[in-house]
Amino acid sequence: MGSTSTTKVVFFCVAFSMVAVGSAAQENNLKFISMGALECSNVTETETPGRKLFEAECPVKFQNNRGVNAVARSCRGVPSEKQCCGALKAFACPYSDLLNENAVNGCANDMFFEINVRGRLRPGLFSQMCVEGPYGLQCT
Repeated sequence: MGSTSTTKVVFFCVAFSMVAVGSAAQENNLKFISMGALECSNVTETETPGRKLFEAECPVKFQNNRGVNAVARSCRGVPSEKQCCGALKAFACPYSDLLNENAVNGCANDMFFEINVRGRLRPGLFSQMCVEGPYGLQCT
């Protein structure tokens, strides 16, 4: 069972990602990982399979993905912004469309949960360190 604070964070991730993706899509065709998706790095637990909040499963299985380990290694200890966020960009930007649709598929929650657990990283690291502008983390 999820705690009340986890439910609030998940709700915030879903709501904010929908707003960010919608407004950004209208203004530019930039590729980015939205602020809402980055806020999902605050999630410290996942929903149990019987209580999944999302309509569909994430098509990417982050549990066995080597890129997750690379991001986790780059962000351990006292990470440099350049190294940590660079590793996140290299790994996550190809999935930016899926991550930004967290409300539908839960991909941002799944990915950040795996990165945080494997790397033993503090929750919120990416939402605090890797924001590059009003849309979140730019993928260039």
